[in-house]
Amino acid sequence: MTLSPDADRKYFPPIENASASTGVWLLIAVVTMLFFLFSVAYRIRMTLNDWQPIGEPWQLSISTAMLVMSCVAMHLSCRKAALLPSVHACRALLNLAVFFTLGFVGTQLWAWQHLLALNYSVGGNPANSFFYLLTGLHGLHVLGGLVALAIAVYHAVRRRSDSLYPSLNLCTRYWHFLLFVWLFLLGLLRFT
Repeated sequence: MTLSPDADRKYFPPIENASASTGVWLLIAVVTMLFFLFSVAYRIRMTLNDWQPIGEPWQLSISTAMLVMSCVAMHLSCRKAALLPSVHACRALLNLAVFFTLGFVGTQLWAWQHLLALNYSVGGNPANSFFYLLTGLHGLHVLGGLVALAIAVYHAVRRRSDSLYPSLNLCTRYWHFLLFVWLFLLGLLRFT
């Protein structure tokens, strides 16, 4: 994007690509159905006699805070990109989003290590298996979001700064969706 000699000209972020937006909504719908079906299977399976609930590891509270902070950083970077379409303007916020997202994944792995140290292995109990399945599947979707963010930043750095805001807008939408899914899973695990 080139700067206009007209000082009164305002920057308006480009409208996001309709096909990309539809693709993200479609991805969200598919992932929603995937987690919904696993949640239904979880609820059905827990009614059988061999189900032994496990205690929620305390690390999940830290990982939840990390994911919330990551979403806030993504939201703020998207807002900043709407005002100034430059990766340099959003760099600190994007770095925070990546840091907190990796922190989320790291604390998830820490929770897994904590459970394994208490002899809650994957095959030890159906409740254990579902815990590892649900949290691991969510973690993979979070890492997929980081890949999408890296691609968006790469395109913006390659002198296509007009693609930054639409890409960050789509990534932010996905991040908020992942936070919603995580809170749902946390409630499912905590209250059952």
